[in-house]
Amino acid sequence: MRDVVFEWYVPHVLSKKERLVKALTVSAAAVFFIDAVLFMAAMLFPAAALALAGFILSRRWNYEYEYVYVNGDFTISKILHKSRRKDVCHMDRTDFEELIPGRAAPGGTPVRDFTSGLPDKPVYTIRTRGGLICIEAEEGFISEMKKYYPITDR
Repeated sequence: MRDVVFEWYVPHVLSKKERLVKALTVSAAAVFFIDAVLFMAAMLFPAAALALAGFILSRRWNYEYEYVYVNGDFTISKILHKSRRKDVCHMDRTDFEELIPGRAAPGGTPVRDFTSGLPDKPVYTIRTRGGLICIEAEEGFISEMKKYYPITDR
């Protein structure tokens, strides 16, 4: 028996808003720390709070998605800090209704986005019974899905 196995990773890339928040917290913490050293020691408290907030946010935004497709079972896992794994989505091939190139319009259905956020990456939308799922699919996965579902170019 021939098994079909695809596995690929998609690292999360910080958006402009996340990069701005990270830069502001780090620079504000540095300014408060310098102010505390030069002028008033009470400024160490806001500097420590901002440094802690920046550290927590940078750790929280450090994740990647792992897609695993094995003989019709499709699992998406979120890997946190390169060490912890959390399954966030599991589907069977029978749960797929349609595979759409690009990002489909939600039309009132819930959308779950498991992409890196980079604009130049190929994104496919999987229409399921529960809503829409956006993924960055590799070519082997798309060729496997073409066997079961019509994929139209938009």
